Amino acid sequence: MLRSPMTDPPSPRARGTHRAEPGRAVPWEALAMVLVAFALRALGAWAAQGRNATPSGSEADYDALAWNLARGLGFGLQGAAGLHPTALHPPVLPFVTSLLYRVTGHDFFAALLLQCAAGALVPVALALFARATWGSVVARVAGWLAAVHPLLVGFCGCMLPGSLFALLMLVALSASADWVKTPRPARALGTGLLWGLAILTHPIALMMPPLVAAWSWFPLGLTLASRDRVRQVALLLLGVALAVGPWTLRNARELHAFVPVTTGGGRALLEANNALAWNAPGARGGTVRVDAIKPWASRLRGLSEPAADALCGVMAREFMDAHRADWPAVAAARLGRFWRLRAAGGSPVGRWSRAGSALDRMHAPFDPLLAWSVVVLPLALFGAFTLLASPKRIFLALSLLTIAAFTATALPCGGALSLRVPIEPLVVLHAAVGVAALWKRRGGRRARLELVPRH
Repeated sequence: MLRSPMTDPPSPRARGTHRAEPGRAVPWEALAMVLVAFALRALGAWAAQGRNATPSGSEADYDALAWNLARGLGFGLQGAAGLHPTALHPPVLPFVTSLLYRVTGHDFFAALLLQCAAGALVPVALALFARATWGSVVARVAGWLAAVHPLLVGFCGCMLPGSLFALLMLVALSASADWVKTPRPARALGTGLLWGLAILTHPIALMMPPLVAAWSWFPLGLTLASRDRVRQVALLLLGVALAVGPWTLRNARELHAFVPVTTGGGRALLEANNALAWNAPGARGGTVRVDAIKPWASRLRGLSEPAADALCGVMAREFMDAHRADWPAVAAARLGRFWRLRAAGGSPVGRWSRAGSALDRMHAPFDPLLAWSVVVLPLALFGAFTLLASPKRIFLALSLLTIAAFTATALPCGGALSLRVPIEPLVVLHAAVGVAALWKRRGGRRARLELVPRH
């Protein structure tokens, strides 16, 4: 069984040896991993969008928010009555991109390269998380697989929060593992702050702090008294509140409503739960934008952003309640779309490229995600079974629980590939666990064969 550094820390002699090695001063492999990952992502962004790229759909909103912030106009979008404050999208990606725009000007391709830079750090962040839970062999395999993963590479050609969110989530997962391994009040608070930052990058992360708290409860009880365990979990949640709270207060001031993160929750629910999304041939399980389609557009016209979002949630729940008999078929379709083997078959984001681009022409005869999935997903399943068979499965289960939680979000919200991007590094991690387990079995079989006496 693979050893976990979470319960098998290196000896003091080994740690001293590592400090004494001059070659350890520069992490050459990590640097090479970042350079390879960035080169692939930058080339992919250029092939998908071109140097004169222009945003569309939600990308246009993120781009406009970043440019408005860069010009000192605040977090707002242009409407019929002029610029108005908004909470339609989470703030981290626009804010980070606005810092770039202050230097480069309004250059959308530069924003895509920033996405590529964030995506290039994902393999190293995954390797660090894998090292903290599974060891160096799994860390190395996982990092290099993530560097060349076609979905992670291709999604950097979109100005959406998936790549940055994947990076921040891996950092928060690593902090969570370190905290449970060595519980300290400061670590609990810092882990909560990191999860709060992840929530401000993508509101789907709101489900993660309760999940981490539940996962940590048993292992914390092995080293802490009952009162200390409660205190540390409370500090985790306090860190989340301290990170998200200022944004929530800003929304209350600007929008005159309680909006914890965004006003997009009800809209997302309605886009996934309407007659077109449930019944359109070939599109069942996906999403349909309703803000310009009757009868939804007429009902939303003239409402404030929070009121429109609330009404969208009401309409979505009414539709779902009236079509309960279709729930199983739609749920199966959404899970199928979420875990589909091909990039095609979803939204334009699933294609990762504008029509007619070099990358779009390449997808016609060859789908890189299909070739990848056929090889990697079986290894990931084997890695998951290896985890479940491990005596340390409670410590190691956070990655598998995260994958399950994100998969569950596909049931109400549609099976978009963009929701799968943040957990693909964790799928790669389990594939690396499967590779390491198979390699160890092969090594053990060789050792047994060598014990057979020769005649």
